[in-house]
Amino acid sequence: MSKLIDLLLKIQYLTPFQRKTYVSSGLIGSLILVPDLYLAGAHYTLEFLHIFYESLCFMLEELIGHSLHLSKYHSQLILFYAQVVIVAGLAYKIWRTAPRLYHRTTAYLRASWLKTIKDGKQFWTELPGRKRIKVLAGCMAGMFGLYFWATS
Repeated sequence: MSKLIDLLLKIQYLTPFQRKTYVSSGLIGSLILVPDLYLAGAHYTLEFLHIFYESLCFMLEELIGHSLHLSKYHSQLILFYAQVVIVAGLAYKIWRTAPRLYHRTTAYLRASWLKTIKDGKQFWTELPGRKRIKVLAGCMAGMFGLYFWATS
């Protein structure tokens, strides 16, 4: 029990960046090790949404049919065209906002790439000579390992 309390106290003193790193690493690791868990969750969520959609459509169809004294065919027709209008409106909204979103995303990616390059250059200039040699040796060993793995 004391180990659990110690662990909770250590988690309490982590910086927000460290917490975010640990949580995202744990989620990515669990996604790699147990993908069925996520796929089953997505399946059940989509199944629930489909049942909700069908129930809502049935309720609206009955409401339209009883309130306007229409047959089932005509109430389904009204509901179908109402859904077509909603989807067309959403598609038009996406069509209008997509270029802005694209330009904003590319600007963000370009700025983050330049910041990463700048930070990498600064990190490399601050490294002592021996550490640079270790980094280069590790990269070369990895490249040779990949080469032998790919060609064997």
